[in-house]
Amino acid sequence: MTAPPTLAERQLSFAGEEVRFLAIADLDPFVDAEQLLGVSDVPEPPYWMHLWPGASSLSRRLAVQCEAGQRVLELGCGLGVPSLVAARRGAAVVATDWQRDPLQLLRRSARLNQVGLGLVQMDWRRLCVRGAAFDLVAGADVAYDAGEEEGLVAALAAAVGRGGRVLLADSVNTYRQGLAERLRTVGFDVREERDAEQEEGRVVWVRILEGTKL
Repeated sequence: MTAPPTLAERQLSFAGEEVRFLAIADLDPFVDAEQLLGVSDVPEPPYWMHLWPGASSLSRRLAVQCEAGQRVLELGCGLGVPSLVAARRGAAVVATDWQRDPLQLLRRSARLNQVGLGLVQMDWRRLCVRGAAFDLVAGADVAYDAGEEEGLVAALAAAVGRGGRVLLADSVNTYRQGLAERLRTVGFDVREERDAEQEEGRVVWVRILEGTKL
């Protein structure tokens, strides 16, 4: 039986905004590439406990763009570092994930930063925060699966009102154009940019999709 992951407290600065958060100390022991390729029902490693380049890039953007009083929703939050950055900027933040464990860990990280967050367990295909209430809906590395695009776009369209924005950062499958096209079909003006992030001494390119609801 595999021992539970060891947590480490980390502190990083994103465009001058300092945040503290809990993350897995070492992901490698939980990733068995041969087993993952050979066994269909092997449990997924705790990928959500690692800070991926997409989350770093999104956090940097939010550190610049978020303003006090904005209503921000993060989908598939995982560690929730972008949510922490937005909350430290004074935004009213709701962080969501389909699993309970990420939300419980994020609650502890929020205490480290002395910020308040709304935490909601939900699958974006069954969105339970509706009513076009958010000024900004953000997600980091949530669009890697083409099969999830339709549900993701429907959630974004339902959660953002006219003039509101979406901000998506992805470091996986960045070549696909389906997500941007789907966003345009539901009324978003979409702009695409690239950010360079560092991971383990190498450059990882992150695709940024920023859309404004027309």
